[in-house]
Amino acid sequence: MGAAATVLGKGAVLLSSVASIPIMAQYLGAEQFGVWMTISTAVSMLLVLDLGIANALVNFVSEAYANDDREHASTYSTTAFAVMVVVACLFGALAYGLWPHIQWFSLLHLKSAAEVPIVSHAWAAAVAVFLFGMPAGLALKILGGYQELRSANLFTSAGSVSSLVLIFLLVKHHAGLTTLVAASFGALVGANLLCLLWLWYVHKPWLLPKVAHLSRSAAQRMLQSGGSFFVLQIAALLAFNSANLIVTHYLGPVEVASYSVAWRLTSFAAVGQSVITPALWPAYAEAFARSDIAWVRRTFYRTMWVTMLVAVAFCLLFGLAGRWIIARWASRAAVPSEHLLLLMCSWVLLNTLMNNTSVILVGKGQIQIQAWISIVAAVLNVVLSVHWVQRVGAAGAILGTIVSYLLVIVLPQFWQCYRLLHMPSHVRDQPMASA
Repeated sequence: MGAAATVLGKGAVLLSSVASIPIMAQYLGAEQFGVWMTISTAVSMLLVLDLGIANALVNFVSEAYANDDREHASTYSTTAFAVMVVVACLFGALAYGLWPHIQWFSLLHLKSAAEVPIVSHAWAAAVAVFLFGMPAGLALKILGGYQELRSANLFTSAGSVSSLVLIFLLVKHHAGLTTLVAASFGALVGANLLCLLWLWYVHKPWLLPKVAHLSRSAAQRMLQSGGSFFVLQIAALLAFNSANLIVTHYLGPVEVASYSVAWRLTSFAAVGQSVITPALWPAYAEAFARSDIAWVRRTFYRTMWVTMLVAVAFCLLFGLAGRWIIARWASRAAVPSEHLLLLMCSWVLLNTLMNNTSVILVGKGQIQIQAWISIVAAVLNVVLSVHWVQRVGAAGAILGTIVSYLLVIVLPQFWQCYRLLHMPSHVRDQPMASA
């Protein structure tokens, strides 16, 4: 049921992505389209600003749900919402103070100084929308804690479809880059806000924030529990989302357009895993708690076979016909080099392999080692990417990611996963609150 609900949400996001890219590529032109793709990446990077609280909230809401304790759920959701509002305001003030000092022309390697005001306003719109969305996004995490993925994905789907419709209408009326950015991202945030209001006033009114439910101890516990998640988010930010910024800075927005489109295309190869993983995390956690290691091991191997076969099939397709697909999907200007596409397919296979082991560690609550080795790999990734992008072009970014993963993460993570899968069945799990 969880996987089926995820199909709806992922399907809508996929539809929006597939349909919006050719529209925006043809309408904006190579440079502004590259800016738009860079902004999209940066907005994903900003998710780390929640300090891991959103992911930690899932566990605390699940804890309250298991004990049928509405007051406990309200305390943690109210406190998390208050913390997110404070964090958003602080980062908003920081951005306001720093904005006049940002050198957009050199930072994004723009071709003309005339583009600077347009780019600056577009980035400002994206940051503003994102900061408003930080508290609103907690609604989806709360629903996840209550295992109501269907409701969460309905709102996600509505936001994605609304974003696509707005892009189509605004392009038809010749809107500028800033308006397109504000509307496309604003639709997603608006859907989350509607979800939050529905949650408070219709679905679970006991979660409506109350001053009496603000708790310092709850805030401290969430920050402590979210620490490992926060480290993992930082690592993911550096490893997966810095490439567009590096390519933009050294090669310009035109080059990042082909890199980003190739990344979007090859990421579809992980569709099998993206559908199954959200439901596997709590399932593994429950099985570990029941000491049912045999079920965990059996499910892990089955999932590994299914996800890898799907990834291999897609990568063969993209490796053979990816450039042809991109030329007709986006534009000829967005067609990447053949070796860049092949490197991205190689990365998808490696990432699929490692994500299957990662969800085992998360389900067991043992993510501390994973978090810190991921930080080391991410830093190495950035260093290698910067070095190789200047020498071999955009392909250097994904090459840096692959090499850093192979050198730092693969062996330790596989060994830790192997130990968990083959530990004696009578060994009980540690309390999940420590995660």
